[in-house]
Parts: sequence; C-alpha cells; structure tokens
Amino acid sequence: MTLDEARERLRDAVGASGMTYQQIGLKMGYSPASARQAVSSLLSPQSNPSLSTLLRLCEVLGVELYEVLRPKKPNRAKKSR
Repeated sequence: MTLDEARERLRDAVGASGMTYQQIGLKMGYSPASARQAVSSLLSPQSNPSLSTLLRLCEVLGVELYEVLRPKKPNRAKKSR
C-alpha cells in the first residue's frame, strides 16, 4: 500500500458519500471558513495527515481506516498444470 493508493481510496469514499468537501470538513470539526480547503489539503499529494485526522475523516465518510490503509491484494497468476 502506498500513500497514493490510500488517497485514491479516500477520494473514492468521498465520491460515494455524496457529500461536498465543505460538508465533510464541517463534520470533521473545521470552521466554515476553512472546511473545504482543509479536506482538499488532506487529499492532496503534499499532505501528511496525522493518524487521528485520517481516523476522523474515515468516520465522517463511513469507512474503516483499515480499508483505506490495507495493502493491495497481490495478483497471483494461475499456474497451469
């Protein structure tokens, strides 16, 4: 699992939630003036959010943190006999 994969999973969860960045940020506890930008920043490649921030984001989005951070399942080629 890379951070890019985790960000992609979070972006997918944002899309599935049907909420805007503003709504998510407000539910996470950010002020109305900074909510949208805070969530946008969390999902940017330059971001290095704390574990507690990731947990809050996951709670708001209704996903488990382990789902976001889980390693990719390896592609196992089927062996022919």
